Amino acid sequence: MNRIKFTIVVLLIGQFFFTSCGEKSDQSEKTVNSIEKKTIILDITKIINKTEQEVTSVLGNSEKNEIIKGYPCENEKCKRAFYKDGKIEIIFKNEKASRITINNISDLTNNDNALERIGLENKKPTFKNPENVIRWENINNISEISFFPDYILIKS
Repeated sequence: MNRIKFTIVVLLIGQFFFTSCGEKSDQSEKTVNSIEKKTIILDITKIINKTEQEVTSVLGNSEKNEIIKGYPCENEKCKRAFYKDGKIEIIFKNEKASRITINNISDLTNNDNALERIGLENKKPTFKNPENVIRWENINNISEISFFPDYILIKS
């Protein structure tokens, strides 16, 4: 009889231990998600419509550069530069950063506050399809900002 009581007590203690550990894990996950939601990926206000030299002062030297012929630079002199191991791609039109792509990000297409992640104040999205894209138009002299599942596209 004592063995049965002992076994029941051990099982109850084990159940309590594993349940309480799971709750702490869930809380830790919520904290990590909260921090991730507020972390700025890139403050685009420091690079949009800036010269290559100004962008370099913020992001460091580019790893690769190429001249673009064709879309989106049919009638203009354009250069594409890659920064941060290719995570950030910037097209300079008329020597100004006019098209910025931030690659390999977590999916923010269902986050109405995603603008905070690129250094801007929250605004209501112009268009939202949580499966594919969330978009803002004409924000802070920026023509379009689109968040896709794994990248952000910003056009001045």
